[in-house]
Formats: sequence, C-alpha cells, structure tokens
Amino acid sequence: MSVERLVVNDDSELQIYLQGLMRDRKIPGAQIVVIKNREIVYSNSLGYADLENKILVSQDSVFSINSIAKAFTGVAVMQLVEEGLLDLSSEVSNYLDDLPKAWQGISIRQLAALTSGLPDVMTVGMDGSVGLIGDGTDSSAWLMAYEMPRFFKPGTKFNYSQTDYALLGRVIEKLSGMSFTDFIVGRQLIPVGMSNTKYANDRDIIDGRATTYSSLYPAAGEYTGISRSCLNWPDMLRPAAGLHSTAIDLAHWLIALQNSSLLKSSSYSVLREPIVLTDGSVGVMGIGWLSTPGASGYVSVPSGGCKSQITVYQDGLAIILLTNLIGGLYEHLSAVSGDPISIGVMDEIASYF
Repeated sequence: MSVERLVVNDDSELQIYLQGLMRDRKIPGAQIVVIKNREIVYSNSLGYADLENKILVSQDSVFSINSIAKAFTGVAVMQLVEEGLLDLSSEVSNYLDDLPKAWQGISIRQLAALTSGLPDVMTVGMDGSVGLIGDGTDSSAWLMAYEMPRFFKPGTKFNYSQTDYALLGRVIEKLSGMSFTDFIVGRQLIPVGMSNTKYANDRDIIDGRATTYSSLYPAAGEYTGISRSCLNWPDMLRPAAGLHSTAIDLAHWLIALQNSSLLKSSSYSVLREPIVLTDGSVGVMGIGWLSTPGASGYVSVPSGGCKSQITVYQDGLAIILLTNLIGGLYEHLSAVSGDPISIGVMDEIASYF
C-alpha cells in the first residue's frame, strides 16, 4: 500500500488535533508516521518546510533530528557487540589507550546511557550555536577535557554530556576500521534504503531540506516570533547529533530493527532497556535509546532537539513525529536533567489507533 493512500482526510479528528498542536506551539511544519505491527498505517505531512518561501512539507522533506542520532549510534554499538568485538561491560579504556587515569573505570554501557560523569567537549554559544571547547579542533577539545574533573562516579547518575557519544564514535571507528559516518551509512542507511537520510550541518545544501526554526523569547518572556536556526555540528559529535532524515525513512529503519534485519531481537531488546544505576534505581537511557515509564511498561522514546521524537510502545504501536521548531516538543527538556520525558502528545496521537 502506498504511503499516500494512508493519509487520512483533512477533516479527521487526528488531523484536527495535529493542526491544533502546531498552531498552539507555533510549529511551522511537521511529518508524522504511525507503525502498527511492523507496518506503516498512517503518514501525513503538515505545514511549511520553509515559511519565507511558502514551501509546504512533503513526505520527502528532510528534517534535522538532532539527538535521535544517538539511537543510530546505539544500533552500531550493538552490531559490534554481536560480532564479538565489543563488550558492554568492558571499560572504554580497554579500547582507547590514550585516556587519562581519571577516565578509567567507565564501561561502554555507562557511556551509552550518559552516566559516565565526564565533562562535555561541546560548548553552546549565547546564540545557540554549538562547537567544541578549546580552540575548536578535535585535538584541543580532547586535551582540554582530559584535564577537567569528573563530575561523579560512573554509573551513579545521568549527565547529558556529548563526550560520552564522541568516545563511542572513536571506539566504533577503531573496532570497525572505518570512519564513524561510513560505518553508519554502510551498516544501517544503505541496507534499509534510507536515501533521504544523511549527516549534515544546517548550512549544507540538502535537497528538500526543511528549515529549522527556533522561537524568540526576549527578556520579558513574551513570544515575539521565530527565527531560522543554523547549527553546525563538528564531525566529532556526529555520534551524538547532526543526522537529517524523514519520518518515512525512520519508519523503514525502525521496522528493519523490529524485523531483526539490522540486529538480533535480543540485541534490540538490550538496546532499549534502561540502565540500572549503582544504587539500584532505573535510569532513563539504554544503549542510545531514551526510555520513559508508560501505562504498560517502559516506552522507548529516542528524541532530538526538543522537536522530534520516536515513540515505541509495547503493544506493537510506534509513532514518529518530526517538527522543524526547536522547542516545539518542549517536554524533552526533562531528559537533559535525567527526568523521564512526558509523552502526553504521543499518547494522544496513539489514542487514535
């Protein structure tokens, strides 16, 4: 069945809900795909990919998905585990021999769950731009980070540090003998046929790109509009962010995972299982996949940029929602502090299926 035939009528209750959500949150454009029992049962494109030029969102519009990229890195980690090249319980220092003494004792699983306690190699400017600490080069960023203190003992709490995924990227490169990007492309994007998915910066030319916007809130806190956002992710941070995709491509990728085309079913389960912290409490992240408590158990919620989310329920239902407004899904902010993400919006969408 073609995707086009799966779009509901414009006057459907779900269409009305989505349009209201976008209106209330000032979201310019969005894509949504719903999967049920490993099949796409609904797809829709709404609003504008580019406000200034009045370009509508289509199913081929390419959205920045930010930290959903971590979920791809998690799959890459589990692929290497399946090949016997990587052990989740082993220390990262067993694979990278140039790490400082203070960085010993951190396991691969703790890195993947953002519980290492390491300082961040990424810096965020006053204008929201991202870069690397030091002079902006990879080597300078690593040297500076090596000299910074660790925040806490590994495995004790959550800390949203991009260093963890930059390190995983280095491990993947060393064990695979390939660049990180080539490994993801060759082992996930090409096998799934994700022709509209690629790593890029906001200034790179991408056919069909949906412009990313951010809301403007001056000191008084009153909304005054939105502006174009340009985030340039250093290559070193690609394991953490910088991926662009479509909801349809992501749906095919998720179905491939569910069908065991990219990983064994047991590995797919490990991927999504949240880490158990040293005090016995359950964390919020598995191997690159955020999790949050749901009505029938833990729900997988890879999310990015407070604007896009994949939600995988335990009853065979999954929802992919991409928007082009940073903060459009502001519920994701809780993930930065290690609190469970509210999935009220996704639960509302799920109620229609």
